[in-house]
Amino acid sequence: MTASELIQHLHTLPPDTRIVVRGYEHGYNDILNLKAVKIKLNPNAYRWVGEYEVSTDADAIGAIDLLGENQHPKDDLKWKKI
Repeated sequence: MTASELIQHLHTLPPDTRIVVRGYEHGYNDILNLKAVKIKLNPNAYRWVGEYEVSTDADAIGAIDLLGENQHPKDDLKWKKI
């Protein structure tokens, strides 16, 4: 999807529509940040791996990564040294 396609679709929604990203395993999270990245097609990607990968190659294309995470986890585990 390009920015133009996204903008066109967003214009059809009520302004208070929440925009979310998929959670790590289940559910959805709020978008917390937008990050510019350079990506290229990953020709060896399996079904469970993203179609693109981060790249510094000259032919990499610019993209925006929508970052989100659960801000209120119920299992807020703290790593302890044993």
